[in-house]
Amino acid sequence: MSERAGSVPAAYWELTKPRLSFLSVLTALAGYFCSDPNHATHPKVLVSLALGTALAAGGCGAINMWWDSEPDAKMERTRNRPIPAGLIHPGAALLFGLLLLALGVVLVWIGANPLAGALTAATAVSYLFLYTPLKSVTSWCTLVGSLPGAIPPIIGTAAKLGQTGEPHIDRMGWLLFALLFFWQIPHFMALAFLWREDYARGGFKIVTVGDPSGRSASVWAMAFILPMIVVAGELVRTFFEPGCTASLQGWASPFLWVSFIAGAWFFKLTLEFALPQRRAEVAKPLFLASILYLPVVLLTLTLNRIF
Repeated sequence: MSERAGSVPAAYWELTKPRLSFLSVLTALAGYFCSDPNHATHPKVLVSLALGTALAAGGCGAINMWWDSEPDAKMERTRNRPIPAGLIHPGAALLFGLLLLALGVVLVWIGANPLAGALTAATAVSYLFLYTPLKSVTSWCTLVGSLPGAIPPIIGTAAKLGQTGEPHIDRMGWLLFALLFFWQIPHFMALAFLWREDYARGGFKIVTVGDPSGRSASVWAMAFILPMIVVAGELVRTFFEPGCTASLQGWASPFLWVSFIAGAWFFKLTLEFALPQRRAEVAKPLFLASILYLPVVLLTLTLNRIF
């Protein structure tokens, strides 16, 4: 086992996959703020949602790193993670992850409501017991993995709508769920193409391992970005509806223009990714565009909905 220099606290922080955990919190908060504006913000619920989602996501990240520690040691991209690098004992990482996950689920369950807590638990179960083991079995793991990645917005919606009545998920929550579900495929296909040799070394059955040319990945990306754009259009349409309470509505809606520009850029790169002669050149820009697309669109949507 190779050793690397680094502090133990920093290694535990890395176990939580902070960037992915931040994305989970961001999307959960988008679900909270974008749902029915007639429901007031409750600080206790909001803090419980944000902190609980962060803890649960961090716990999932740590357990995932424990589960994947052997293939991680074989891959260039992941061989310096805390467990394969020898910074943290696998048992300690597992215990740390279980503790964070349990605290996160309980915090959302009690601080928000049981539906939000159950959805948080469902996210963890589907990520850890469906997506994670399936990576070594079938390329369909990517589609399965998109499910837990799309649940956080409806956790936020359930938390918001359960403040003054029976918790449920509204249309906005389901639209955000769909946006995230479809977004993840072109996002991951670009990454899978860039690291296809690494995934093969790790023994993962990613689509680009079976088809290193990237043709299949480009088909997947195109097949899912099209419905993603349709869902984004439905989100835009909410600013034209009579019940919209945003101060900037219709054609004056900032979200309309940001969503159009970001979506067009994302679609253009996905289209170029489908061209064999452009695929290798455009894979990294497509991956970066996908990373930027989601926070920019969600932040604009949230601000436009609440102001």
